[in-house]
Amino acid sequence: MTAPERQSSVIHTSRTGRPDPRTPNGNAPYASRMPRWRDRALALGLRALVPLWRLVGLRTGAASLRHYLLGRGAPFVIDPAQPLRAKPFRRAALTHFEEWWALAAIRWHDSEGTESVFETTTHWHGVLIRRADDTDWWLAMRGLQYRITGRIEVLPGTTALPGSPVLPDVRLVYRVEVYKDWGFDKDKDEYGMSFTPLAHLHEVGLAREFPVTGHSGELVWTSNGPTG
Repeated sequence: MTAPERQSSVIHTSRTGRPDPRTPNGNAPYASRMPRWRDRALALGLRALVPLWRLVGLRTGAASLRHYLLGRGAPFVIDPAQPLRAKPFRRAALTHFEEWWALAAIRWHDSEGTESVFETTTHWHGVLIRRADDTDWWLAMRGLQYRITGRIEVLPGTTALPGSPVLPDVRLVYRVEVYKDWGFDKDKDEYGMSFTPLAHLHEVGLAREFPVTGHSGELVWTSNGPTG
């Protein structure tokens, strides 16, 4: 990740964030091909898998697969707080927060305390969830695009001195948005399983790709000095 950048009163954690979270694939349009017997057999097998996943506690994976097989293409809404508990999300979020903290401290010191509140944004980034991180969310999403926006405030208790390396205490109030174009790429596989037959279900009208969206409420992160 590149170094943080300065721009007015807004702090960006990385120059590589994207303005658009969409990640379209190269699959044929929905129901643009005729289904084969093997496509129908696969769809039946997947429908039987949904209650089994739910029974063993893989509820998000079951719900997303069922949504795909329903074939409506409607948005699938999730609570971003749930995937945020997975280690990859926690690591990514903490990296952003610490970058905001460091740059806010520099600007606060340089302004001798006159600048103490800063708007923050990551733009859109992708994060992968692996099976070892969370089996349910790995089956459900495998990865998501996320954007974190908020406001970071330098708290009282430290003296602002230009050039000082001291990190003051801060409070960050933020929101998380997530997005995913849910589907299967025909040129991809995982654990030796090709996604091509699964992608064909969309192309023959036995399932349908859909967007995943989610917006959190206000969340809070505070810091009490350097973490090392």
